[in-house]
Amino acid sequence: MDTSLFHALNLLDCVILERISENKFEVLYNKSQWLDLILPESKSSQPFSFQQNSIYLEDFLIDAGELWDGQKEGKIDSGIWSEKRAEQTFRLEAAAFVKQGKCYLVVHNIKQQFEEKQQTLQIAREVLISSDKFVEQHDFLHAKIDSMMQQIDNSKTIQQPVLQALEQTDLGVAILDPKLQLITGNPALESLFSDSHIKIQLPVDKLLLELFKKQYPEYERVMSTCSPWVGELCWLNPPEQGKWFKVAIYPIKDENQSVLYWLLSVSDVTQVKFLLKRNEKLTHFDVLTDLPNRQYFWQQLESKISHNRPFYLLYIDIKYFKRINELHGHLVGDRLIKELSKRLNTIARVNELVARIGGTEFAIIMELDHMHTQFSTEDQAQCTKFVNDLISTCSLPFYFDSNIKCNVGLSVGAAAFPTDSNNAEELMKYADLAVFTAKKDTKSGLAFYSKKLVDASLKRIEMEDSLRNAISEQEFELFLQPIINIASNKIVKAEALIRWRRADGQLIPPDQFIPLAEQTGLIIPIGKWIIAEACRLLAVIQQQGYEIIMSVNLSPRQVSDRQLFDFIKTKLNKESISPKLLELELTEGVLIDNYERVHYLLSKLRQLGVSVSIDDFGTGYSSLAYLQKLPIDHIKIDRSFIMSLTNNATNGDSEAAIVLAVIAMAKSLNMGVIAEGVETLLQKDFLIENKCQFAQGYLFSRPLPFEEFCVHLKSNQTPTELH
Repeated sequence: MDTSLFHALNLLDCVILERISENKFEVLYNKSQWLDLILPESKSSQPFSFQQNSIYLEDFLIDAGELWDGQKEGKIDSGIWSEKRAEQTFRLEAAAFVKQGKCYLVVHNIKQQFEEKQQTLQIAREVLISSDKFVEQHDFLHAKIDSMMQQIDNSKTIQQPVLQALEQTDLGVAILDPKLQLITGNPALESLFSDSHIKIQLPVDKLLLELFKKQYPEYERVMSTCSPWVGELCWLNPPEQGKWFKVAIYPIKDENQSVLYWLLSVSDVTQVKFLLKRNEKLTHFDVLTDLPNRQYFWQQLESKISHNRPFYLLYIDIKYFKRINELHGHLVGDRLIKELSKRLNTIARVNELVARIGGTEFAIIMELDHMHTQFSTEDQAQCTKFVNDLISTCSLPFYFDSNIKCNVGLSVGAAAFPTDSNNAEELMKYADLAVFTAKKDTKSGLAFYSKKLVDASLKRIEMEDSLRNAISEQEFELFLQPIINIASNKIVKAEALIRWRRADGQLIPPDQFIPLAEQTGLIIPIGKWIIAEACRLLAVIQQQGYEIIMSVNLSPRQVSDRQLFDFIKTKLNKESISPKLLELELTEGVLIDNYERVHYLLSKLRQLGVSVSIDDFGTGYSSLAYLQKLPIDHIKIDRSFIMSLTNNATNGDSEAAIVLAVIAMAKSLNMGVIAEGVETLLQKDFLIENKCQFAQGYLFSRPLPFEEFCVHLKSNQTPTELH
């Protein structure tokens, strides 16, 4: 098991030392920054002796020494103490133990756990706010997990002490296989039900999954789509109070996006719920927004159903919220949610219930203007107008301190009572499925639940399975579309375009499977295959006596893959290809959404010799700021602007003016210009007249299978050096 996973989840924020003699210690595990501040002597030499830099720890070592000298397996704890260093306060806890004849000392940094325990002793309002942070933290960490699992640490030197340290965490952890069978769990998981008077009939991990399945309609969708989930589960134990748990479930995937493990983490929040019961308002209302919470909304939904009047259940999810948290921090994120909830309330009528049912999720019971029980097209139109009003209002910018401007969108799913279902659980399940569909679109929008939607969801799952099989069976191939030097009519580049040729011979174009690959993360292994295959084809072309540049598109997810640069470098070296023969294409949206990561990646690629072009320029966030700051070599004018160059176009027309402006701007920034979608001689002549250097399009050639491309290349030019 990869220990970096537990470290990133704050389960191993500790230092592990081994006592090798009476006064000598050796550091076995340290991925923390605070050890040098607490014990600077550990940095200077190995092994080291304690030099009284921590009075509390030195005092504990006296008791620990008695345990170690006895050489009997066992463990003692120090209790919590504080250390102040460089204006930082650390909350620490140590454990000494003997295992298999060896003596270990583990020092935990438990600042987070300490603060959480302090909060549970304060007013429930503070506790609830920290609960929101729990959701945000797990959502933020999920992005790390996928990449970490690709970098397994095979070192076994510290395996035993690491596992022992894991046993000390207060957070219950279970690692499950893809079929949800337990692989390993820690003692904290079992201790959730350690009370002597509580008896459970199932293993703890099975019980928690059963509770999830019974209490949340989205269970099937989460498991079938391998999605992360965070929420609260209630375990009843009549006639006693029972228990409440905060639970996070995350899939851990390999580089092909197949599930390796499920990670289940859980903490007992029963005490928090007990505090909430003292204040009825906090029991039923969300602290941050003052809106009804999930529990109260559920009660009102069942009550509404009992009245047997038609209504729409709307499930709302905030788009782009994660980006705002990463850019501006959780405080700004909280303020945005608070302001957005006010906007939702301004659109809803007095008798319509608006609730916050999750971190970025809201729900609305939308009233209809009539009393009958059958829905009509007018009802759907009313719902559509209502949702459009919500989207328009919430899409307006949010302004905060220090000139912070934030923009979000809404994905909305709608289920109708009683047409879709007359059951609260099914309505929530259907609305959840609808919003899951709406979230696939990059823009804000509304999706109604329907049988067609269910069929599409099943088809999507089938397509995903087929796509996974296509990756393992390598059912893909690259078509190449020539890019021409307009002045010489010679092929100087080729854009690599993926095609999926299924086992039955059916050829599937990228627009039918790339969006799904993006949504599921399968674009990572597919993108790596494209890069590897492009390098291989470049080597074949070079062996035939030709040199051209191969252009490969990068997706947003690929840019976030921290292994991408090393992968590109490895494949170029393997095929003995010069980096100058590879060009990577990115869209403007990728540059804006992930600027820091893109800047780092492109700078390293430029140093390596790989060139970069901006695809579909003019259709996104066109900004001179990033063009000036990022190492970009070429701009590709989007085909929509080239197609607008008709027989009637003149240099004064707006369509032509845009093309001319892009060419002039690129030249001023010392960048090359490539015109996409050239289909007529008129368009070509316009580009030549205005000194555009390169072009691609059906006028020159359609995308070709590799063998046909090589024939076309040979007919276009004689073996020569790179143009």
